[in-house]
Amino acid sequence: MNPYRNLVWLLSALIVLRLHGAAPTVTPLGAIGQLLHGPARVAADGAGNIYVTDPAAGCVVVFDAFGQPCAVQDGFAGPLAIAIAVDGRIYLSEEKSGSVSVFDAQWRRLYQLGGGPGEFQLPGHLAVDPRAPDTVYVADSKANLVRVFAGNQQISQFGGAGSAAGQFDFPAGIFVRTNGEVFVVDQNNDRVEVFANGRYARAFTLAPGGSGGMNFGGPSGRSQALLVDSAGRAFVADAMQGQIKVFDANTGTFLGLVGSFGGAAGQLNLPTGLVLDGYNRLCVASANNARVELFGVDAFLHLSVQAPGGLLAAGTNLIFNVSSGGTGQPIQWRKNGVNISGATNGLLEIANARPGDSGNYSVVIGSGSGAITSSVTPVAVLAGPEILSAPQGQSVLAGADVNFFVLASGSALNIQWVFNGQNLPGATNANLFLPAVQTTQSGQYSVVVANAVKQVASAPASLVVVAPPQVMDIVAAGMQTNRQFGLTVHLDPGFNYVLEASPDLFHWDAITTFGDAGGWFDFVDNDATNNPNRFYHLRWAP
Repeated sequence: MNPYRNLVWLLSALIVLRLHGAAPTVTPLGAIGQLLHGPARVAADGAGNIYVTDPAAGCVVVFDAFGQPCAVQDGFAGPLAIAIAVDGRIYLSEEKSGSVSVFDAQWRRLYQLGGGPGEFQLPGHLAVDPRAPDTVYVADSKANLVRVFAGNQQISQFGGAGSAAGQFDFPAGIFVRTNGEVFVVDQNNDRVEVFANGRYARAFTLAPGGSGGMNFGGPSGRSQALLVDSAGRAFVADAMQGQIKVFDANTGTFLGLVGSFGGAAGQLNLPTGLVLDGYNRLCVASANNARVELFGVDAFLHLSVQAPGGLLAAGTNLIFNVSSGGTGQPIQWRKNGVNISGATNGLLEIANARPGDSGNYSVVIGSGSGAITSSVTPVAVLAGPEILSAPQGQSVLAGADVNFFVLASGSALNIQWVFNGQNLPGATNANLFLPAVQTTQSGQYSVVVANAVKQVASAPASLVVVAPPQVMDIVAAGMQTNRQFGLTVHLDPGFNYVLEASPDLFHWDAITTFGDAGGWFDFVDNDATNNPNRFYHLRWAP
């Protein structure tokens, strides 16, 4: 046996690996989908914030490094392509207006490319030159051009309609490497073309059976976004087949797939945008799944927090986590910009969290000049609402003012008063004031006290509004033939009345009552002759 044969074979294998690159090791990490309807493109900034365009909703949703929504920018005319420069500048295309706007990191508009609206036929994808943050490449898909701008002025363009080298049939995804090479997905020609200094350099096919010997069980399907990682691998989103194809960026050799078609975890349905963030997480906009799917690539870090929407109920555990693949970087957790003592592990758990644990949390990964500080995720720990004193029932005359009160405890409370099962518009204070109530306001009043944790409702309190009688008269009085004194009264039916007598107009005694037996009553006062003076008073007895 030739002892050199194995050595020659090993060296050959190593040379092949270096020439063709290695397939990525991919770990599904879950998805982010809050507030998303039809995500189209994604971008990431240096702090790990993920920007997602949602054209149908007319907005851009921003997620922090922990996957929590932290901002929504709306009012755009079909926001489509998005890119973030190293200085934080935001480039955003709007499909309906055919424009690209440039914003600073606080979303203040700085300028628009070229003439603004109508400058582009379809600005479908954007890429910022990593060497010059004011230089952006725009894939104007319907014009079959890539147009290059420095500031707001166009400085060059390349492409043109066709299938020859350097031409396009609907250019889609675009990416600029640190060496200045520009990669463009030539969608309908089913290939990726590479340009250097604005000139065609090379291409590789995306079709089955091409240079990589691919066989996906069907034709390549409407490839969209692409990126090239630091290992020299090109990731291309195949929208129709629901997968990400990976190639050697230099040779075009097919290396593997990320994801598969479907709606389950780790699957993709119409992937149209992708970005590799600073933690080596591949973020893929899966439009028909209404979410951004996350995959760890090789050595990665994945940040998560157990506080959906940044809100947590008091008494539960607040859990932050950094999971990793192939990394051993030092970790330091922070609250409000200050290091948390001893919090240097991948897991930060605060048991039985209280409102005092609310704050802005972040994590520093690595050390020295190579350290990465995550974006801040705000967490509010809320005490659930509790009703300490509920509203009490009342009975009042029509025209009286009524006050209902509730005393409640909890964090960030919202109050809503309810009348006979229906919310009272504008009744959102602890005191419900009802001026000059009428009988139509009789009924059941309750109050709902809520916050983001839960809501509680009081028992209903009855309000009885009574209208006084309109008729209450002594219409006749006099000595009868039998020498007894008699009275005739006219009353509103449906009420109770009391007839009182007094010898001096100061001291009154009830001598009889009238109930609901009709509107006219006769009464004989047998005691009238026993008093030198006798005065009579008729009153309503509610």
